[in-house]
Amino acid sequence: MIFRIIRNNYNGDWRTLLVQLLAFLVAIYFAIVLHEIAHGLVALWNGDDTAKASGRLSLDPIKHIDVTGAIMMLVIGIGWAKPVPINPNNFRRFKKGMITVSLAGIVTNLILTALSLGLLAAVLAIYKAAAVEAYSAAWYVIRFFVVLFEYGAVLNVSLAGFNLLPIYPLDGFRLVEILTKPGNGYVTFMRRYGLYVYFALIALGLLADITGWPCDVLGMYIGVIQSGVERLILLILGVG
Repeated sequence: MIFRIIRNNYNGDWRTLLVQLLAFLVAIYFAIVLHEIAHGLVALWNGDDTAKASGRLSLDPIKHIDVTGAIMMLVIGIGWAKPVPINPNNFRRFKKGMITVSLAGIVTNLILTALSLGLLAAVLAIYKAAAVEAYSAAWYVIRFFVVLFEYGAVLNVSLAGFNLLPIYPLDGFRLVEILTKPGNGYVTFMRRYGLYVYFALIALGLLADITGWPCDVLGMYIGVIQSGVERLILLILGVG
């Protein structure tokens, strides 16, 4: 992903490229960290203070970074942070706690998607109202926020869609697990082999990037979700 940004945006102006890269990194930071904090906060509201006691209700990225997940996010645009520790035995109501905690990160990413689209429209309105000279300092500042909110919308909706997949250890699997009867065959299979399925999908995406083969199942799924948000962005930009 980050190499694609460099390839697609470097036209001899290093400042424009720097704006793109900074906006991408800031958007990733908020998308992933707020996703994890949401899990911990909702767990706390349900009676479990494990995440709070572990210092995970923090905006400090060091507390949330998983090295492999961060690399994957930078390379292919889909990654993960260290899961927030949760003890469901502390929930006042187990089933409600599991459902709301599982949905917390997804809902947060969807809220951030909507917020990013709204802020993108606001920044563009300000830009159109102000006579900002192209490539001036003010232009680069405005450009940063435009790109930030574009990435914010696309990355957050991608993470929401990704985490909805019913594959262990994603949030979608947790929902399937809590809403089905004990001993469910799919849940048992995913508990045993879900990580293999998870990494196989990521590997297919990398293989597609390298070879051009149409085998990126995950990318096609995320692409459908992203395309809708990208159409909204184009409408906001006035070119849809």
